[in-house]
Amino acid sequence: MRILALFLWIMSLVIVLGTVGSAANKFDKNFVIHYSFDKGNGDEVKDISGEGNHGELMNGAKREKKGKFGAGIKFGSGNSYIETVIDVPEFNFTMALWIKTSEGNVGIYSVLDGAAGAGGHDRHFFLTGGQISFRTWKGPGWQTGKKVADGKWHHIALVVQDKKGQTAYVDGEKVGTHAYDHSDFDWQKRVWVGFSNDAAVDYFEGVIDEVAYLDVPLTKKEIGALMKPLSVEASDKLVDVWGNIKTNY
Repeated sequence: MRILALFLWIMSLVIVLGTVGSAANKFDKNFVIHYSFDKGNGDEVKDISGEGNHGELMNGAKREKKGKFGAGIKFGSGNSYIETVIDVPEFNFTMALWIKTSEGNVGIYSVLDGAAGAGGHDRHFFLTGGQISFRTWKGPGWQTGKKVADGKWHHIALVVQDKKGQTAYVDGEKVGTHAYDHSDFDWQKRVWVGFSNDAAVDYFEGVIDEVAYLDVPLTKKEIGALMKPLSVEASDKLVDVWGNIKTNY
């Protein structure tokens, strides 16, 4: 029986190793910010990118057990948001996150100089009449025509690439393109999740999960990979399985 049990443990280890390998992506080292919201204490939002760009829950933003994958963050108590003090790339980047809301005119995501949009601000995600909308810099905001304010989970991503322009994805499918545009700010030091003052209602109402900012423009296939649960979760499972093997044998 012990031999059979050991064999089963080894097979479990092999399966988990395969999961870790398949979950790894070539862009895993390109995260500037990566929030799963499954880690962190108090108001700290743990950055799992390895870059140490931790965020902070502000004005009543709180952890929600039922995110898209594991925990998420619930917004809607006053002017709640997440702040990360960081200067993120202005050129060739990808911004992405999961949202769940029934409110059709709220802010989602933006890069700022001063608090609540004071000073320079750009790289906005927001909803207009339920449609996902974006604005990167001087140009007017643009709408995709894709409505997402239906109380269901939707993955939103914006890819900005030199010479190719802006490409928007909802739930892994391309929903719109726009001319290339970028700011020349090198002094914007804040990323706010749950806010955009380009929206009719600045602050988000609903739940957000799996926030990412990458310093590389992702392809459609890579956006699909980004939508899946994080490879770090598979790594945690590997540790658990190996620990059990060492304990019992």
